[in-house]
This record gives sequence, C-alpha cells and structure tokens, in this order.
Amino acid sequence: MIEAQNYPLAQSAAIDAQQNSFPGRPLVLRNSRILLGLTFLGSAASFVMCLCMTVLIFTSIFPIHSMNFDRAAAAFLWAVGAWLMAASNVFLWRQGQAMAYCSVLLDNDGAHFKLSGKNDSNYAFMPWSGIEAVHYKRIPGAQKFTILGEDTSTVTFTSYTFYRPKKIARLIAQRTGLPLVRG
Repeated sequence: MIEAQNYPLAQSAAIDAQQNSFPGRPLVLRNSRILLGLTFLGSAASFVMCLCMTVLIFTSIFPIHSMNFDRAAAAFLWAVGAWLMAASNVFLWRQGQAMAYCSVLLDNDGAHFKLSGKNDSNYAFMPWSGIEAVHYKRIPGAQKFTILGEDTSTVTFTSYTFYRPKKIARLIAQRTGLPLVRG
C-alpha cells in the first residue's frame, strides 16, 4: 500500500516544507476544498440572485395597464441582470465541477496526472527520466503549463485546471532538476 500525503494547493509553505523534508514520499496535490466550496457557493448565490431578479422583472411588467417607459426600461435591465446571473451560475458550477477531481501524484516513479472528472479518462503518467522540459506560458486571462516528454508526449494544464498551477510546475521542475522555461 502506498502512503501518500494529501495537500491542498493553497498552503504553499506546507508543501515546500514537506517536499524538502521527505523527498522520497509520494505527494498528492489537489485543489483546495475551501476554494472549491467558495466556487460552488458563488454559483448558488448567483442562482438565488437570478431568481430574485426574475421576480423583479414580473413586478415591473405587471400590472400591464400601468406600464410606461420607465417600467419597461426597468424590466429590461432586470432581465439583462438575471441573464448575466444565470450565465455566471452556469460558469461557476462548470468550473467547480471541472476542478473538483483534478490531482497530481508525485511519487518515486514519476508524475501521475488526473485532469478530468470522476472517471480516469484523462489520466497521464510521465516518469521522471522521461520529462524533457517544463514550459510556462502566460495566455490572456490564464497561465498555461506544458510538461514535455522525451517520447513527444505532453501534459498541459492551466489555471482553469488548478488554482495554483505554477506551484505544481515548480515542484515537477524541482524534482526533475530542470528549469521552468517561459515561452
């Protein structure tokens, strides 16, 4: 049985101290459950706000006999706000679902990446000797990291996969003795 330690990515000092003091022990890196909870809480809050704004749309429209330009404009603005809250609800819920099960296991054999949902359909393994480079690129609104293998295999993850992807890339680069290459 492999004994692995599980650390959320939010505690960077704890990860550094544990990684440096026990370099041979497996290390599992996951997204912080607190940050995931806040993401789902934001999704639920935007859903409630969407429902309240929908009620305000109908209170602005009805009764129809007292409709004027101001009430029609208010109803239109409440509708835009409700639509935006619904869109943020969907975005935050999907983001939380996508990030909930992502993990990286660093053990003596190599790095095991699980970059998708509950099933293991997007599982990748790279041995330490097979990692050729660790690339970092800043893209608009996110960070993108690519782990290049000697056999032309690649593993790519972004800040939409992990809340702190640079921490994972630094640990992999440190473990392999390679620099973190920008570009």
